[in-house]
Amino acid sequence: MKPEEKSALKTAGATAVVAGSIAAILGNPVCWAAVLYGTYRMGKAAYQKAKYDATLKERNQEDDSFWHV
Repeated sequence: MKPEEKSALKTAGATAVVAGSIAAILGNPVCWAAVLYGTYRMGKAAYQKAKYDATLKERNQEDDSFWHV
């Protein structure tokens, strides 16, 4: 599993557990929709942030080696 996928899974899982427990107490279908949408958005944001950080690290390594030549 890629680091981006791990980050998204951990973030979305934590969001789903916390928000899902609150929605279960309230028992309203609107709450469940909000939990699903929020979990999706949090997982997507974590995935994109992890992917963006990985590309920045790769670029920095390439740039550093270029200037030392």
